[in-house]
Amino acid sequence: MNTPWSSVFLVLIATSIGAFGALFLKYGANTMTRKSVLSFLNIRLLIGVFFYGLSSIFFLIALKNGELSVLYPLTSLSYIWISLLSIKMLHEKMNLYKWLGIAAILVGVTMIGFGS
Repeated sequence: MNTPWSSVFLVLIATSIGAFGALFLKYGANTMTRKSVLSFLNIRLLIGVFFYGLSSIFFLIALKNGELSVLYPLTSLSYIWISLLSIKMLHEKMNLYKWLGIAAILVGVTMIGFGS
């Protein structure tokens, strides 16, 4: 079974949506307090959970026609999206080791893609 490009594209969409889910979970976690259980139900946390669910739906659709051994490693691209979103939205800093890690992820995903 070969993995169609449409499945690869769906995984790319899923990983980017999942990265936004993580971003909203971070925003929501920043507003949580220990004093109120209701702080766990803030809108940002709920949006983050929604994005994760939506991401899973795209991934499931991709899995229907693609090989798991090709598609699942592509989910590591979410680390790259998270890093870029963290720089832009959370004003986090990147260092050499983080950039080298991103490069290693890209090399690894590319090698798996060519190996299929």
